[in-house]
Amino acid sequence: MVALIGPGAAGAMADGVPPSFTQDQAERGQSAYRRYCQNCHGSRLDNGEFGGAPLNGQYFAQHWGTGSVAGLYDYMRARMPADRPGRLSPQTYADLTAFLLSRNGYKPTETELTPDADEHQRMSLRRE
Repeated sequence: MVALIGPGAAGAMADGVPPSFTQDQAERGQSAYRRYCQNCHGSRLDNGEFGGAPLNGQYFAQHWGTGSVAGLYDYMRARMPADRPGRLSPQTYADLTAFLLSRNGYKPTETELTPDADEHQRMSLRRE
């Protein structure tokens, strides 16, 4: 689903608010991931059969860990899935973002991640 390119792609304007998403949302995102992303990025997020970039671990941290949720969400929405970029619903992209965050050690909250761009910009992916 997400081909990651270049450090700093995540956007650097975050206010320092941690990402907000629920466990249920991450589970919806996992279902969407299996449907739209797994062939390229793999069942472990780093073992896809079509060479999609890893979506976890050090690679994720280097490419997205210094910016905001906006960078990750916006990149996915503009470029993924590779064969039909931008064709998923805004909520599906939010759910996919929640899934990727959950698989990279960010903790779920009581509030869902919405498709709101201003909200995403305020949410930092930097680790304390």
